[in-house]
Amino acid sequence: MPDPLEQPRDESERRYALRLAGGFFALVSLTFCLIVLGALVRANDAGLACPEWPLCFGGLVPQMDLRVGFEWSHRVFAALVSLSFATLAVLALRRAATRRIAGPWIALTAPLLALQVMLGALTVWKLLAAWTVTAHLLSGNAFAVLLLLTATALHDQAIDRPPAPPAGTAAGRWVALAAALLVLQITLGGLVSSRFAGLACPEWPACSGGVWFPTWHGTVGLHLLHRLNAYALLAVLLAASLSGGRAPRLRLLTRLALGLGIAQVVVGVGNVVLGMPVEVTGLHTGLAAALVLSVALAAREIISAAPVRSGC
Repeated sequence: MPDPLEQPRDESERRYALRLAGGFFALVSLTFCLIVLGALVRANDAGLACPEWPLCFGGLVPQMDLRVGFEWSHRVFAALVSLSFATLAVLALRRAATRRIAGPWIALTAPLLALQVMLGALTVWKLLAAWTVTAHLLSGNAFAVLLLLTATALHDQAIDRPPAPPAGTAAGRWVALAAALLVLQITLGGLVSSRFAGLACPEWPACSGGVWFPTWHGTVGLHLLHRLNAYALLAVLLAASLSGGRAPRLRLLTRLALGLGIAQVVVGVGNVVLGMPVEVTGLHTGLAAALVLSVALAAREIISAAPVRSGC
């Protein structure tokens, strides 16, 4: 893991690290947009609009219609993100001070990006198999998290940010549980999308015909698990927001996560009630990606505040 005690040594190094941090923050924004665009590709049933990979109908620039435009734009955007990451990685590794801070994060992020590209290809080659779509969604969010942690590490060290105050055991446990439930929720969301289970329960708060739990099998059961895990996640985020103690930044991050969680549930309900319009589906995915980033920052805050134990 990156050493949190390493500092850029002079003003020139600090400015360089800050510029790099800004570049990585910008790349987080681009990756966020790419995740939302991927959801719009799915919502427009455009995942196989280009039936080949990496080409599309035998060429780099195919004849366009709406569905092909969505899928082709997603590929071009993904290539832009990949090239941007490669450029920033080279810039970070060319100087010793930023290499010490960002190098370990880049070593984690680069293979994850390669995996993400391969999963993107597999979604086409395997004709949108549920496991490829879900894994692609999970790795995309994980990639965004690692970019954010890289940017934050560079920024905090460049400005000599003081250590965060200890958050307390309870806060750490609630945030860890929230992170675990969030990973499960993203997984369930990917399966709901890839198995077309979004309207398996066409009512809310009941599932169908006024019955809350008609069955736990098939797409209905998958949809119900997604709902119940969302409620559990919301409860844990509330507990985390109340357990921040005297750590102001952690309190801010957990309250932000709680707000995003509430908005996510409201938009999820709207998706069901309105019959899953494309715009609401995109918003649902965007809120989920923002929630992932906020919980990741909260977890980082707790880890950075933990006392370092030296061995005997």
